[in-house]
Amino acid sequence: MKAIFIAMSLLLTATLAEASKGKCADLKKELAEMQQAQSQVMGSLVNNHETFASTLEEYSSVVTETRGSQSKAIAKEMNDTAKAFRTRGVQGKRMAGKLQEATSDLLARVVECLN
Repeated sequence: MKAIFIAMSLLLTATLAEASKGKCADLKKELAEMQQAQSQVMGSLVNNHETFASTLEEYSSVVTETRGSQSKAIAKEMNDTAKAFRTRGVQGKRMAGKLQEATSDLLARVVECLN
């Protein structure tokens, strides 16, 4: 009877350990997918800054072609805003890189912990 109990305990422990490995593998996969999605979202946000800056510059060139000092002042302001957005885009790229590094580090530590 004692041998049956020990055998059942060992079988249950082995089954739980195998299930745990499966859950860990799923968790690793989810974390990797999350990291990839995060990278895509951050890249998209950074690209939006560049797109907006380019659009402002295009509008600015149209405004510049019209006559009048007020139009030129508006165009200058639009160009300044475009430069500011480009600067934010560059800062966003740096921040996205740091976030990507931190996420990679976290993922590596979680994987190491789960192994």
